[in-house]
Amino acid sequence: MKKLLICILCCFLVVGFSACSRKVPPAPNVEKLPVDEAAKAEIRTAISLLLDRNYIAGSIGQAGQEPAASFVAMGLTDADGTEFYRNAGHSEDHAGYYNISPDAYANNFEKAVTILEKYYHYDEKNGKFTNFPTITYLYNTSESHKAVAEYVQTVLGSLGIRVNLENQEWSTFLNTRHEGDYGIARNGWVADYNDPLCFLDMWTSDSGNNDVQLGKGQHARASIYDLDLTPYGYDIRVTNGTWAETYDVLIDTIRNCRDLDTRYALMHLAEDKLMETGCIMPIYFYTDIYMLNNKVEGFFANPMGHKYFYKTKLGGKTDSLSVCLSSEPDTLDPALVSTVDGSSLVSHLFSGLARWEQDAEGKRILVADCAQSLPEGTDNPDGTVTYTYTLREDLKWSDGAPLTAQDFVYAWNRAASYELASDYGYMFESIVGYEPVAKGEADARLAVEALDERTLQVTLTHPIHYWNELLAFPAYFPVRQDVVEKEAWATKPGTYICNGPYTMTEWKHNSVITLRKNSNYHDPEQVTMKKLRFFLSDDANNMLTNFQNGTWQLIEDVPTNEIKSLKEKYPQEFVISGQIGTYYLCWNANLSLEPKQ
Repeated sequence: MKKLLICILCCFLVVGFSACSRKVPPAPNVEKLPVDEAAKAEIRTAISLLLDRNYIAGSIGQAGQEPAASFVAMGLTDADGTEFYRNAGHSEDHAGYYNISPDAYANNFEKAVTILEKYYHYDEKNGKFTNFPTITYLYNTSESHKAVAEYVQTVLGSLGIRVNLENQEWSTFLNTRHEGDYGIARNGWVADYNDPLCFLDMWTSDSGNNDVQLGKGQHARASIYDLDLTPYGYDIRVTNGTWAETYDVLIDTIRNCRDLDTRYALMHLAEDKLMETGCIMPIYFYTDIYMLNNKVEGFFANPMGHKYFYKTKLGGKTDSLSVCLSSEPDTLDPALVSTVDGSSLVSHLFSGLARWEQDAEGKRILVADCAQSLPEGTDNPDGTVTYTYTLREDLKWSDGAPLTAQDFVYAWNRAASYELASDYGYMFESIVGYEPVAKGEADARLAVEALDERTLQVTLTHPIHYWNELLAFPAYFPVRQDVVEKEAWATKPGTYICNGPYTMTEWKHNSVITLRKNSNYHDPEQVTMKKLRFFLSDDANNMLTNFQNGTWQLIEDVPTNEIKSLKEKYPQEFVISGQIGTYYLCWNANLSLEPKQ
């Protein structure tokens, strides 16, 4: 009877989110298991099984998203060149940590109910749990995020699990999620570089990206985790350890592992450990959808979804381009900007040693920017690798002051410092001298040195194939010490000194950020568009209206209920492109899941 009910429920959910109940006598009362830390992981996993990822991707997303059964995104390769996500999990029948084929949903649903019955009272007559605690679901303002939230609310509600939805504007949402003031939250992660580690090392107990709170607060004392690395050649074995004593140790081992096959095997083990917590509920692998006016030439985006406008023309003209990527950013400090949209903005204002470019065939490539070239590293006897860069001649800041190799040294050490490392410090772990924040270092002491004003030398702990990608990432951009030590320097044009293709001339908060071509940029031939206006909004309907009337030439979001018609009406201007990222829901690891009294 239970399986029949679930099949019927699935059909109702697809067409209208209706619920139904079983007309059978209630089950006798049985003693329920205690909800300890291990039970919470099982409960969270059960809730994940209730979600129909094919429905969310196909009927809500509607932009070619692939349903996800693992956290590490598609597009990242394994040691043998296959895709990492296809080798995740331990089933011979499917990739990932649960079967997400459409035919498996009814069984997943039934399995979830069976698990939850171990901890909560299930009223067989009404088909509902009567004492599951109320959950708050947090999401940021967006039609698509709202639609996913309402779907989750309806599915869980059909089982008597009450979900309160809380919507916040972007900057407030980020802070609330970071503080762990939520039950379940909307989340997403896009690769910073082409390696699975960038999806895994964000969950260490000292990571600033660890919004799930694993190894933080009450969870820091949970001694329930095991780690055995002896099969991989390490003398490391932990039984009933904390998250820091197991997962942190595993990630640190991966960082220092130089054997390729072992390193990838350890990364799969790390994802196993992460998914066993149940805190991460992957929903789908991202695609990047946006609308681009067909008169725009020269626009491109990189595999991480960062968008570039400096080589554009609009109907052959180069006066001005207006776009809308997102709402108000918290900051445009390269070491702190935490969103793809913010990184897109910063990449027009700053230049690193390398930059993303589009070649004549449309392929995204990395080329030298502030550096004259991107040389191969020199292998050292101890296994480290040293890179030496010669900067272009006469590099200048936007105020005309000279830019030197020491500015890179300062910027990298600042980004990896105790003060800021919780944001992007992990991106400097491959440099000799980096110490995790947890070890209490007051300042980073990276093996990066200015040999003279135009020569920069850096030594890595071991070779990494994505090194040039890091050099093009905002955290690796130079900043000037006397500028960034001023309070709130990155929030207003008057104090915003940069070195990229553009300078900031206007920031009308919650309205528009205006950039103009930087007369001191070292490669002016690469910059065609004279002025860029980044309008600030998270209202998808407002974005679409401004696109349709020609006011904005690119928009990053559209109303979910308009996607189907927009695809038909704007077949060339409605764009769906690849992006290495995962849309997921996350639990607060410290949330109590005790039954209601």
